[in-house]
Amino acid sequence: MRADGSGWLYWLACRSVSNPARTVWAVVLCTTALVCVAVLGTTASLATGGYNSVGTEAAHADALLRKFRGADPGLVLRVRAEGSVDSARARSDGAALVRRVVAQPGVAAAEAYWTSRSPALRANDGRSALIGVALEGDEAAQARAASRIVPRVTGRQGALRVSPGGRVWAGIKAAEQGEQNLVRAELVVAPVVFGCLVFAFGSLLAALFPLLVGALAVAGSWAFLRLLGGVMEVSAISLNIAATLGFGLAVDYALLVVTRFREEGARGLAVPDAAVETARTAGRSVCVSAGVVVLAFSALWVFPFPWLRSMAVAGMAVVLLAATASVVLVPALLAMLGSRIGHRRAAGSPGWRRLAGWVTGSPWPWAACCAVLMATLVWPFGHAQWGFTDERALPAGSEAREFTERLRTDFPAQPDRDLIVVMTPVPGDREVDRYARRISALPGVVQVTAPTGRYRDRHRTAVVKAVTQRATAVWLKASTGLDPQSAAAARLVERVRELPSPGPRWVGGSPARHVDAKAALAGRVPWAVLLMAATTLAALLLYTRSVLIPLKAVAMAALSLTASLGSMVYIFQEGHLRWLVGDFTTTGFLDMTIPPLLCAIAIALSLDYEVFLLARIKEHYDACGDHREAIVEGIARTGRLITVAAGVFAISMAGLASSAITTLKMMGVGLGVAVLIDATLVRGILVPAFMQLTGRANWWAPAWVKRLAAHGANASQHGPDKVAESSAEASAAH
Repeated sequence: MRADGSGWLYWLACRSVSNPARTVWAVVLCTTALVCVAVLGTTASLATGGYNSVGTEAAHADALLRKFRGADPGLVLRVRAEGSVDSARARSDGAALVRRVVAQPGVAAAEAYWTSRSPALRANDGRSALIGVALEGDEAAQARAASRIVPRVTGRQGALRVSPGGRVWAGIKAAEQGEQNLVRAELVVAPVVFGCLVFAFGSLLAALFPLLVGALAVAGSWAFLRLLGGVMEVSAISLNIAATLGFGLAVDYALLVVTRFREEGARGLAVPDAAVETARTAGRSVCVSAGVVVLAFSALWVFPFPWLRSMAVAGMAVVLLAATASVVLVPALLAMLGSRIGHRRAAGSPGWRRLAGWVTGSPWPWAACCAVLMATLVWPFGHAQWGFTDERALPAGSEAREFTERLRTDFPAQPDRDLIVVMTPVPGDREVDRYARRISALPGVVQVTAPTGRYRDRHRTAVVKAVTQRATAVWLKASTGLDPQSAAAARLVERVRELPSPGPRWVGGSPARHVDAKAALAGRVPWAVLLMAATTLAALLLYTRSVLIPLKAVAMAALSLTASLGSMVYIFQEGHLRWLVGDFTTTGFLDMTIPPLLCAIAIALSLDYEVFLLARIKEHYDACGDHREAIVEGIARTGRLITVAAGVFAISMAGLASSAITTLKMMGVGLGVAVLIDATLVRGILVPAFMQLTGRANWWAPAWVKRLAAHGANASQHGPDKVAESSAEASAAH
């Protein structure tokens, strides 16, 4: 074993290289099994939402509704009659349709105009009516139920024509659209990425290695997420993001490994020895980078949103798959085929060397100019507005989106905008009557349906038999015409919660879910930031044996992220650059669940490139002791690699950006901008300028840190003889 902290990597590389055919076959068999799982899985096993926060009052109200088979309609059916919905034929066929819907497995309850006679369920023109269908189970179970039910009860039903919509159905259509977009995008992206890699390596065979690792990471992430969907709520949209992220990271890691192998071969090592040395050196950087990425993703778990938590697990899984393939499979392939991909001496990129020389020679002017440019990119973020994704994330003209838009214009209220108040234990009828009257008088309430009747403006307009009443719980439904994300809806939720109630009550429904989700997300942001910063700082502190460099790395990553968010505000909130990113609907706000995920990925990638760069700078600094020369040499040796890696990742993100789903488009654009800014402005100008200005202070750390990291991951990446050779090559290049 080696005593430089990479003993296990050395052991693993030796085993992989000693019998490369066996290693490759083992990986092929595992990949085949993963692909079989991915092929057999279906999107219906995944949740189509996951945007509702857990542990809030609205979540508790929803749980009580499910327990007592309440009426929170995840599926809405719009029924169009040939004439009036009040005609005898329409009433007869409508009642039969309701009975057929209620008889379907997975249906908890259904409320229809023909059974409740609620005016809120009748269109303004009198020719359409609604059926609100409450589905059993969590979001994944509701999606499966809706997929079964919709084909059976839609289309022509007697004298009626039925079309589906609602929250659950919109989620299903978004997942289907996203998967179609992903397949189409990957068919375009993969050849472009391959062309970039061929250009970078000058070898078809060398370019295939990163592509192979990327394909393996995508297949593994798909299979893992489908399996995970059986034990926890996993958002279907995580398939798209995890696959694209896995492909980008896997190509980055494999690119680093193959580049290092060619350098080791150019130094005169035999192919097997070069493969082992590559796994020991570049493999260590890959492992440290993967660890930092995993730590960044773990911070997402503090947010009480199932889709963010599923992305945390998916992100950790996909990066571990990519890193494992890079340090196990790639060395074996290099041992088998390395002699055919050629060698390249590590003199570095002349262009990046000149830029680093200019920046370190005059750090203040370069840093000031770059800071002004970054401030321009960050500026729009100062007036960001936040909300949650809705049907407007679907492409214009899609069936689910048109359905929701028709509901808004044709009906006085919509079932999926109801505010629901659950009370347990059950109060008396008089108390319920008085409480319902007070709620009906609140601004924005169209009518209130309670076990004691229907109410409008404090008056009881009808006496109804409450099909949802149970002995242990009762609920009132306040129908509204308000956008659930509007300020008016938020004020209504606050007023209902402030209103004296006849007993314990929980306020739920779509408007309450949005209010609680915003509060829950805002309350967890400081904890997520603290966790992400603390863990990554600790990892980089041990890796670099420096106090200042980890602080600089996190600050630079945050700057890249903020600039990316500023571009998202400019594009998606304000509606600019449609000609470049494709058409979308401007909502006037950004989905507030996107920044946490974008933050985790962007910071992980930024620190990923930081690890690659610092390994080279520290290596050269330990060899020659010249601070400025070490910075220039590190930039020169990694500039081309980081540029290619960032370009490949940005191209992968272009696949997401081309999606017709605005949420995926935002992720693609945001991450693409973040990685390009980081690989050019930050890595090329700000980092060398900062390190030059801070001088030898970059390498200061307390004695206990140096003792703790003495055998850690940041040991010299070459043996002494190779470091000397690297120094000699650098001097010759100057």
